Amino acid sequence: MKNISIVIPVYNEEGIINRVITTLCDFCKKNLRNYNWKIIIVDNNSTDRTMEIAKNLVKEFNGEIFYKFIPQKGKGLAIRESWKSFDADIYVFMDADLATDLSALPTLIRELENDNNLVIGSRFIKGSFVKRSLSREIVSRIFSIITRLMFGLKIKDYTCGFKGVDKNVINKILSQVKNNTFFFDTELVIRSAIDGLKIKEIPIIWEDRDKNKSRVNVLKVTKEYLCALSKLKKDIKAKNIL
Repeated sequence: MKNISIVIPVYNEEGIINRVITTLCDFCKKNLRNYNWKIIIVDNNSTDRTMEIAKNLVKEFNGEIFYKFIPQKGKGLAIRESWKSFDADIYVFMDADLATDLSALPTLIRELENDNNLVIGSRFIKGSFVKRSLSREIVSRIFSIITRLMFGLKIKDYTCGFKGVDKNVINKILSQVKNNTFFFDTELVIRSAIDGLKIKEIPIIWEDRDKNKSRVNVLKVTKEYLCALSKLKKDIKAKNIL
């Protein structure tokens, strides 16, 4: 049986963590019976009851759920440190709100078994169903277009928080990725593509569950994303890769 490591980065998620992890664990028990899977709750120094609830879940689901504490913030840092700490054949991460319907998880795993090195849950390909505001849809598509043009890639969705990788990505690409925040997995995708690794996008059902973010936050994220793209482009050019 192949070993699968599923990482859930969390920060102050006391309101949803119990439901999310229980839902994910129940799904894995029913749908991943032919694999040795484990769920890692990786906590970016939460200040609420996330740690307490997570540790209770570890006790309740003994041997299936693990907890890792990271003393700094950063989604990318959480994913990186967890992937490095728990050895597996297949490495997955998904956002804590489970915006991507779990029905895509078995497909993601199968595609990694079909010699793909990195599999992306994509909101922009045929067969996907996405529910979110028009403004966020436009921003996401602009991100996609700019990223494709800057790096000459055909991949459509870089930012969806539902991805899986194999050992090749862990061994060859992970150490190259410098970003420790939300841009981490976009950089992972770009560097993997430039290195010639095989990437597959799969259709998903996706719903925006964070409806309380303000327009200011969207503008801030846009600025940070564009700055990160520019920095990555310069770094890759400096190494004569592009």
